Amino acid sequence: MLVTAQALVADPARDGRVALRGSAEALSYPQLRAQAGAVAQHSGTWSAHDDDRSPYVAIMADWTPQFVACFLGLASAGWAVGVLDPSWSERDVAGAIRQLDPCAVIVGEEYRAVAAAVAQPGWRAPMQLDPGWSVFLREEVAVTRPAPAALPDAAFYVGFTSGSSGRPKAFVRSHRSWWESFERFTGLCPIDPEGTVLVPGPLSSSHFLFGALHALHAGATVELVTSSEYSPEHVASRLAQIQRFAGLYVVPTMLSQHAQGAPPAGGSDPDYIFCAGARLEVDVRQRAGRRFATSRLVEYYGASELSFVAIQVDGDGTPPGSVGRVFPGVEVTIRDDEDRVVGPDEVGVIFARSPLTFLGYRGAPPASGARALDGGWLTVGDRGALDGDGFLSIAGRGSSLIITGGANVQPEEVEEVVAGYPGVAACVVVGLPDPTWGEVVCAVVVLGPGATLGRSDLRSYVAGTLTRYKRPRRYVLVDGPLPIGRTGKVDRQAVRQLVLDGNTVQVR
Repeated sequence: MLVTAQALVADPARDGRVALRGSAEALSYPQLRAQAGAVAQHSGTWSAHDDDRSPYVAIMADWTPQFVACFLGLASAGWAVGVLDPSWSERDVAGAIRQLDPCAVIVGEEYRAVAAAVAQPGWRAPMQLDPGWSVFLREEVAVTRPAPAALPDAAFYVGFTSGSSGRPKAFVRSHRSWWESFERFTGLCPIDPEGTVLVPGPLSSSHFLFGALHALHAGATVELVTSSEYSPEHVASRLAQIQRFAGLYVVPTMLSQHAQGAPPAGGSDPDYIFCAGARLEVDVRQRAGRRFATSRLVEYYGASELSFVAIQVDGDGTPPGSVGRVFPGVEVTIRDDEDRVVGPDEVGVIFARSPLTFLGYRGAPPASGARALDGGWLTVGDRGALDGDGFLSIAGRGSSLIITGGANVQPEEVEEVVAGYPGVAACVVVGLPDPTWGEVVCAVVVLGPGATLGRSDLRSYVAGTLTRYKRPRRYVLVDGPLPIGRTGKVDRQAVRQLVLDGNTVQVR
């Protein structure tokens, strides 16, 4: 089935409800169908690369009901949609467009200048697509044809995570993978179709986009928060206004913010709080339990390439230290460094196999991407153990990835930028534990002979290239060479420990 099938089907039971609500506008289910249908019809006039089973488009706009309608219209018409984040730097936008290699770039009017800056040369002047969209099309495509009809096993979505050297990791998902995720997720955590699901995060994140589309699949009302509106205070006010509260999607940093203090007068607790993106600390879980006393907290572990791997729901018997039981329909094995399956409770590399996994990467595959074995087994290199009851625990990430506030940062990308600042001889970027953000990005710097470093100048230099969430929150100096591991490369864990032990100098 198609991801769009239930959201866009005429149904008397849902046609009297609001489908999507923002602070300034709302769309009923019939209005959502009409807007998505208009986009789908218009996109049929665009040309697609002949060798693309699912032709690709990019979209960049704020997180409004119109954005979701446009996304669904494109996906229903057979396009695979790469979602760009308006908060990205021009460098990141350009890198994502290079990876995606789309036939069209669609932007909200407020971001038209950014798209024009990164889509030249080789793109036509934009044409208008109501309501309020500009569409950039390629000047030439070697062989062209209309987009094909959408198929369950074809791509419908491309997400981006931070990559090294300004090249993001572009992972591709099929309709079937998300449809089956909806169905299995609903079996564990059924969404009240008469209720409202609040999705206050960026729809460029697969966690929040999944939340919005899953709620529409269930026939519920989705409340969105635009990037310009987002603040803990604004979201708290929205929380207090929802009377029939079916679900709330958060990352751990958000949950920590919203778990402060007592519940406000009015409103209701959500039936479910869906949390993903990083491990939830015990303190945050306890505070959330006090603040949202009648809610069931749902935490899940997975990866962009693997989708859901394990899930825990309040009261399901998940033991302390575990990320939950293996997700329904997913198989997990733990393997040693020779790819041999190990026994229960033994630590090794986590492999998963399911119909939920991704189709592959768009563009050049990343150096630290997923690895496959015969039989459909995939891993992203994370390590863990599986007990005899099917509960999974995580022993460590398989890469140097930093997860800050639910966002992924590849340290090599940050290192490349910081190392370009005059006077910096070497730079290593590590993640440091933080009670609010989970981890913060820290740049450990070695200066060249006679060089000095001013934090404000360095911060300004980095801000000119990197998107905000990738910028280091801490800069520290090391006097002397960085520790080297047995492979001859810098030992990141040893560098991290230097900072934690206080064997560095804070940059002022």
